[in-house]
Amino acid sequence: MDFYELVTRRSSIHSNAPRRAIPDNVLQSILNAGRVAPSAKNLQP
Repeated sequence: MDFYELVTRRSSIHSNAPRRAIPDNVLQSILNAGRVAPSAKNLQP
């Protein structure tokens, strides 16, 4: 999948599925990606 296809196929989720568990390794990967992602002017939370 190229970048253009990724951007055009995105969707917004307005509700969640509380009964659907996220595996710990997937959650850890998501959090790690956010931790190392660049930020505007190095603004950090």
